[in-house]
Amino acid sequence: MTDQSPTFPDYFEKVAGSASFDRDGAFKFIGVRAFVMSAATIADLMDDFYLVLGQRFVDARLYMGGRRAGVRTAAALVAAQKLDPRDKPNIERLFADFYAALGWAKLDFHLDYANKTGHVIAQNSFLAQGALAKFTAQGKATSVANVTAPFARCVMLGGYIAGLTSNLLESDVDMRETECLTLEYPGCRFEVTPERLYTVKRET
Repeated sequence: MTDQSPTFPDYFEKVAGSASFDRDGAFKFIGVRAFVMSAATIADLMDDFYLVLGQRFVDARLYMGGRRAGVRTAAALVAAQKLDPRDKPNIERLFADFYAALGWAKLDFHLDYANKTGHVIAQNSFLAQGALAKFTAQGKATSVANVTAPFARCVMLGGYIAGLTSNLLESDVDMRETECLTLEYPGCRFEVTPERLYTVKRET
């Protein structure tokens, strides 16, 4: 679980303070070109993908893309902060503060390092909250039942978390979302799973 010890640096303030607004529209966050979009709009776009391409295809692409990005970002963050890879509580704190500052979610790691298993709780997932906050042109809230019935909406976040957790456990793992705000749970829960959720032929 993320250690809240005051001896750890406050990464949240450092990341949040990196936002750079530009009158020419080139907004940057942590030095990277970014933009702001409501979580509900993202959910609406994803719904179109689900309806046109199917849930499994969309989930696979979102998960694998998120996982690749999570692996790269985890390594880059640890290197940039010059952290000791063995200092797991501090790295957990870094990851939690980083994604909280970005508005993705507040991550709480519950990992068994000896057995390379565990779970991660994501509070305030932007993907789940966006799905629940969707609105129409008339401002009326809509349900999440856009494909068949309500379903877990945080597959891309799960991919990112798999990348972060693989870095922490120093083992290639995947994460399966077992609880989601859209399914009326208080938060989103991701469990370490030994099986690969999605694979492609060129993957080794």
